[in-house]
Amino acid sequence: MTTSPAKRFCTAGFLTLLLPFVIAPLRLSAQTHTSLASATHSPAAPQPNTQSHLRFEVASIRPHRSAGDDPSNRQMLPGGRFVATATTVRTLIRIAFGTDDNRISRAPEWTDSETFDINALTENHAEVTTPQQFQQLILSLLQDRFQFKFHREQKEAPVYWLELIKPGKPGPDLKPAAPGSEPNMSTNSNGSKTTMKVSKMSMTDIAAALRRQAGRLVEDHTGLEGYFDFQIEWSPEETPDSTDPSLFSVLKDQLGLKLKSAKGMTEILTIDQIAQPSAN
Repeated sequence: MTTSPAKRFCTAGFLTLLLPFVIAPLRLSAQTHTSLASATHSPAAPQPNTQSHLRFEVASIRPHRSAGDDPSNRQMLPGGRFVATATTVRTLIRIAFGTDDNRISRAPEWTDSETFDINALTENHAEVTTPQQFQQLILSLLQDRFQFKFHREQKEAPVYWLELIKPGKPGPDLKPAAPGSEPNMSTNSNGSKTTMKVSKMSMTDIAAALRRQAGRLVEDHTGLEGYFDFQIEWSPEETPDSTDPSLFSVLKDQLGLKLKSAKGMTEILTIDQIAQPSAN
């Protein structure tokens, strides 16, 4: 039986990205696909006291037996079932905290080099209805099976300020959200071209979503209120043969925005303890 994409949760990158959620498919790259609640970002793991505290009742974790260039997939399915293939522990950490690799400290090499297959069920087959619940599930899995312990630190680091090039004047493709539209954000990449499509998102959420694409934290300093729609395409790596503009060029020419280098405080997730998974 095939599960409808509408019954799966999909997220941005990291990851990437966990605020107002909608159920819609999102392919993070040609080789990696994570299915869960689509949203923009989440700066930290959810707090257990603010929502239903879900846990996995049963979780099978086995080393992945590679057959070559295996795709990495993660899906939250109906009935509280979570299935992951060829997934690293570093990826699970990124999902649990909605963070990026450069904000994770003291991760052992094996968390990035070894991959696992996971098949897990929530207690009483409880459904996962929010991105925060999904993050809490993954965090609980890390704590229960990988002996994961951590703390957070605030450090000064390079950031980008997202600003309007001309104050009060957005670019031609940055349009107010269409009436009746639903919040959604998707980022697709085939290696040579990246496409970002945004529907009914605030500038704060858009700035957060650009973090992974820009390589550092992005703060909204546009002063724009309300929600916006746009679709942009750019080349993630400029080459002599590339016909697509860079992200910086697209932001400037189509959205009337710029990324200005600045200093800011960013949260670093420091790993105090982590181990190979306990036996099934």
